[in-house]
Amino acid sequence: MTTLAELLGETEATRWKESRARGLVLWHRLTPDRALALVEAAVAEHDPAILAELGQVWTRRAEADPGLPAVLYLTHWLDRDHLIAEDGLTGTAVLPLLTLHAYELDYWQRRP
Repeated sequence: MTTLAELLGETEATRWKESRARGLVLWHRLTPDRALALVEAAVAEHDPAILAELGQVWTRRAEADPGLPAVLYLTHWLDRDHLIAEDGLTGTAVLPLLTLHAYELDYWQRRP
Protein backbone atom coordinates (compact mmCIF):
# COMPACT_ATOMS: atom_id res chain seq x y z
CA MET A 1 0.00 0.00 0.00
CA THR A 2 1.04 3.49 -0.66
CA THR A 3 1.67 5.26 2.64
CA LEU A 4 -0.72 7.82 4.01
CA ALA A 5 1.93 10.52 3.59
CA GLU A 6 2.30 9.61 -0.10
CA LEU A 7 -1.46 9.77 -0.60
CA LEU A 8 -2.14 12.95 1.34
CA GLY A 9 1.19 14.65 1.88
CA GLU A 10 3.03 14.58 5.19
CA THR A 11 1.21 17.52 6.79
CA GLU A 12 -2.28 16.39 5.78
CA ALA A 13 -1.53 12.79 6.86
CA THR A 14 -0.49 14.03 10.30
CA ARG A 15 -3.64 16.17 10.55
CA TRP A 16 -5.82 13.26 9.49
CA LYS A 17 -4.29 10.91 12.08
CA GLU A 18 -4.66 13.52 14.82
CA SER A 19 -8.30 14.05 13.82
CA ARG A 20 -8.98 10.31 13.95
CA ALA A 21 -7.31 10.15 17.36
CA ARG A 22 -9.48 13.04 18.64
CA GLY A 23 -12.53 11.08 17.55
CA LEU A 24 -11.39 8.08 19.57
CA VAL A 25 -10.84 10.30 22.60
CA LEU A 26 -14.36 11.69 22.31
CA TRP A 27 -16.22 8.53 21.31
CA HIS A 28 -14.32 5.92 23.28
CA ARG A 29 -12.88 8.01 26.11
CA LEU A 30 -9.30 7.00 25.43
CA THR A 31 -6.38 9.13 26.50
CA PRO A 32 -4.96 11.23 23.64
CA ASP A 33 -1.67 9.30 23.67
CA ARG A 34 -3.44 5.92 23.59
CA ALA A 35 -5.79 7.06 20.82
CA LEU A 36 -2.93 8.32 18.64
CA ALA A 37 -1.01 5.08 19.22
CA LEU A 38 -4.06 3.07 18.09
CA VAL A 39 -4.45 5.19 14.96
CA GLU A 40 -0.73 4.90 14.14
CA ALA A 41 -0.89 1.10 14.56
CA ALA A 42 -4.04 0.85 12.44
CA VAL A 43 -2.48 2.94 9.66
CA ALA A 44 0.68 0.80 9.74
CA GLU A 45 -1.47 -2.36 9.47
CA HIS A 46 -3.69 -0.83 6.73
CA ASP A 47 -6.76 -1.45 8.89
CA PRO A 48 -9.89 -0.32 7.00
CA ALA A 49 -11.76 0.20 10.28
CA ILE A 50 -9.61 3.30 10.76
CA LEU A 51 -8.63 4.12 7.17
CA ALA A 52 -11.93 3.79 5.29
CA GLU A 53 -13.45 7.10 4.23
CA LEU A 54 -15.67 8.23 1.42
CA GLY A 55 -13.94 9.19 -1.81
CA GLN A 56 -11.28 6.50 -1.55
CA VAL A 57 -10.35 3.98 -4.22
CA TRP A 58 -9.29 0.55 -2.95
CA THR A 59 -7.54 -2.02 -5.17
CA ARG A 60 -7.84 -5.79 -4.67
CA ARG A 61 -4.69 -7.35 -3.19
CA ALA A 62 -2.85 -9.84 -5.41
CA GLU A 63 -3.47 -12.68 -2.95
CA ALA A 64 -7.21 -11.92 -2.58
CA ASP A 65 -10.04 -13.86 -4.19
CA PRO A 66 -9.95 -13.05 -7.93
CA GLY A 67 -13.75 -13.21 -7.91
CA LEU A 68 -13.86 -9.94 -5.99
CA PRO A 69 -14.06 -6.70 -7.97
CA ALA A 70 -10.61 -5.37 -8.87
CA VAL A 71 -11.32 -1.83 -7.71
CA LEU A 72 -13.81 -0.24 -5.30
CA TYR A 73 -14.76 3.42 -4.96
CA LEU A 74 -16.31 4.23 -1.57
CA THR A 75 -19.33 6.50 -1.96
CA HIS A 76 -21.49 6.32 1.21
CA TRP A 77 -21.65 4.84 4.69
CA LEU A 78 -24.76 2.72 5.20
CA ASP A 79 -23.99 2.20 8.89
CA ARG A 80 -20.77 1.84 10.88
CA ASP A 81 -20.08 -1.64 9.47
CA HIS A 82 -21.24 -1.27 5.85
CA LEU A 83 -20.27 1.00 2.97
CA ILE A 84 -21.76 1.60 -0.42
CA ALA A 85 -19.14 1.17 -3.12
CA GLU A 86 -18.99 1.33 -6.89
CA ASP A 87 -16.86 -1.30 -8.60
CA GLY A 88 -16.85 0.10 -12.13
CA LEU A 89 -18.41 -3.05 -13.59
CA THR A 90 -21.61 -4.00 -11.82
CA GLY A 91 -22.47 -0.63 -10.33
CA THR A 92 -23.20 0.08 -6.70
CA ALA A 93 -23.23 -2.52 -3.94
CA VAL A 94 -23.36 -2.71 -0.16
CA LEU A 95 -19.97 -3.76 1.14
CA PRO A 96 -19.22 -5.04 4.65
CA LEU A 97 -16.33 -2.97 6.02
CA LEU A 98 -14.34 -6.14 6.75
CA THR A 99 -14.29 -6.94 3.01
CA LEU A 100 -11.78 -4.11 2.61
CA HIS A 101 -9.13 -6.34 4.23
CA ALA A 102 -8.91 -7.97 0.77
CA TYR A 103 -8.01 -4.56 -0.68
CA GLU A 104 -5.43 -1.86 -0.20
CA LEU A 105 -5.97 1.87 -0.26
CA ASP A 106 -4.79 3.11 -3.63
CA TYR A 107 -6.10 6.63 -4.08
CA TRP A 108 -7.84 9.23 -1.95
CA GLN A 109 -9.56 12.35 -3.19
CA ARG A 110 -9.56 14.57 -0.11
CA ARG A 111 -11.91 17.52 -0.01
CA PRO A 112 -10.57 20.81 1.43
